[in-house]
Amino acid sequence: MNIHLFFILLFFASFTDMGVVNAASSDYTLNIFGNANMDSVIDDSDKDYLSDIISGSKEPTALADANSDGNIDREDIDQIEKIIKGEETELTISDAQLRNITLNVPVQSVAGVNVGSIEIMRAIGVDINEVVDIASSYAIANELYFPELQGKESNTYGSPNYEQIANIKPDLAILYESPKKDESFDKFDAIGVPVICLDCFDHRSLESDIRILGELFHEKEKADALVDWYRKKIDMVTERTHGLDASEMPRVLILGYPDYTYPVLKVRTGGSGDHPMLVNAGGINLAENVESPKGTVEVDPEWIMSQNPDVIIGMMLSSEGMTGYSSNETTINLMEQFRDKLLNDSAIKATKAGKDGKVFLMWGDFNSGPFHAAGTAFLAKYLHPDMFGDLDPQNILKEYFEEWQGVPYRGCYVYPPLEEN
Repeated sequence: MNIHLFFILLFFASFTDMGVVNAASSDYTLNIFGNANMDSVIDDSDKDYLSDIISGSKEPTALADANSDGNIDREDIDQIEKIIKGEETELTISDAQLRNITLNVPVQSVAGVNVGSIEIMRAIGVDINEVVDIASSYAIANELYFPELQGKESNTYGSPNYEQIANIKPDLAILYESPKKDESFDKFDAIGVPVICLDCFDHRSLESDIRILGELFHEKEKADALVDWYRKKIDMVTERTHGLDASEMPRVLILGYPDYTYPVLKVRTGGSGDHPMLVNAGGINLAENVESPKGTVEVDPEWIMSQNPDVIIGMMLSSEGMTGYSSNETTINLMEQFRDKLLNDSAIKATKAGKDGKVFLMWGDFNSGPFHAAGTAFLAKYLHPDMFGDLDPQNILKEYFEEWQGVPYRGCYVYPPLEEN
């Protein structure tokens, strides 16, 4: 079998058997062609690995064809060298839909349907005022957080205006992990606008997504720095919670948007974005193994009482007047009133959490993107106040806003305030 045919067969086998991203956020494959050894970065070790493939001492991998020309040869080593130096003019990635897309880089203009991608772009030094020509209507509506996007062309989530996009003709459209409603790869192809799908929210793919965006915009160093910042904040918590015995870990129920669903209560399962935050913070998710295709499932009052959680966390909607960056001066009163409602719920007040007053409210977007670092810290502080007496989660959040996003710290994110616990 020649090396070209072997590579094609191996390519499909690799993504079928391995998956694009491994479960642990620090153990993933960076899905950029040129990552010959299939680890989390492209560096000199990939050149060495590719040399071994060419010599026949190693088998081809799914990402070894760095220039994506169908052959594995010395030209791929040249491409890897360009990627390492930030001098590549083309880059091929495998996106969240396992589509291989070759793009001219650095990308100069974007239709940013994926709000998370816009946020990461700004964090790694991309001037979103210059680069983002079309933005999500959701991001534009968040005027305080995204002042640079005011006056931009708006794109409704799931319903692209293809005529508008064709007229502006950005270099790239960035969608969420899976196309929604009227989003169509064929329609984007028809108007000549390349499109990629990235998650940018889930912790399992976050570091890879940050590094992919860093390569696409030639902001590799800043992308690496953001990954390092994020990883250090998570590790600061997990280094202390890793060795906890089960008897030392609070038994927790996380409620998904109870401010919206109440009196119906829904819990976050092991498939939710909140679950890894809770595990890293040293808690046990009582709903981890409850079946749910979306990570959130409705439960009845009897089930809540039967689980008898030590702690209940309510993840609140990010909306005007409630939690988040745009929350206003009435937020504290609203959160206090809603917490009282939960504490007086017949099922909750029968649990240990209700009796002990350990019902806490947190911003629902803490499970999204780099905010995961601050969310993990807040949870750790609530669950283990003595262990994390020196930890200031608010400072982590402030640091992310001011040093990475370039916006002043504001808003309300948890209740009760940590200093009152």
